[in-house]
Amino acid sequence: MEQRWDINAMLGGGPLPATVIAPIDGAEMVLVPEGEFIMGITPEELRQIFILDQKQNPIFATEVPARKFYLEAYYIDRYPVTNYQYRQFIEKTGHRAPIFLNHPTWGQPMQPVIFVGWDDARAYANWAGKALPTEAQWEKAGRGTDGRWWAWGNEFLPNRCNSREHGLQHTSEIGLFDNGVSSYGCYDMSGNVWEMCEGQWLEDHLPMRGGCFLGSATFVRVTCRWTPEDPINGAHWLGFRCVKEIAGAPS
Repeated sequence: MEQRWDINAMLGGGPLPATVIAPIDGAEMVLVPEGEFIMGITPEELRQIFILDQKQNPIFATEVPARKFYLEAYYIDRYPVTNYQYRQFIEKTGHRAPIFLNHPTWGQPMQPVIFVGWDDARAYANWAGKALPTEAQWEKAGRGTDGRWWAWGNEFLPNRCNSREHGLQHTSEIGLFDNGVSSYGCYDMSGNVWEMCEGQWLEDHLPMRGGCFLGSATFVRVTCRWTPEDPINGAHWLGFRCVKEIAGAPS
């Protein structure tokens, strides 16, 4: 069932606060102010990525071109949706439960929910009175306005995210990588789980962003794009977070 909440009424006018708590799923959400950012990468950056990856992966070419993109202000979940939050959604709605929801390694309350697909994520977002982010919304929240490659900057540091280099080999609890947050305060925008977005990738496939614990440095960049083999049931490395748009709110 769709749940609606009026964020403008909740905020009561005036300047937008840096954070809000979503009233239905209890998620902390951070403000991404209105304005332009650089979306995508240049051909020269693509060449640099090929050098870093030590091969010419055609997947990365889908990030070209770099261009200015304007977005209205919005709020985005600080963290990926967790198993705890998803259990609340299941209890309230009777939605199907993903496998591994109670697994000792993958199903801890504060780990990102996995083995969910786009229809599941959209149903959760609808229940929570929110939406899945567009690729542009996700990328700006992870990248900021300075064109960085990773959520924290332009130098890859393996202790700042749950990537292959970190060596954990499974999902981590949210909030662990304090030195890897984005400029807006979002966690896990590089690594941990790929995150579902709205939009189109190659051949009209649905896009995912952010890389995961299996991905190397080049795959956990905030501009990296890909899609899963199974968009219905997801994978053990695929999760999501939600956004809330602010219609008519002051800048």
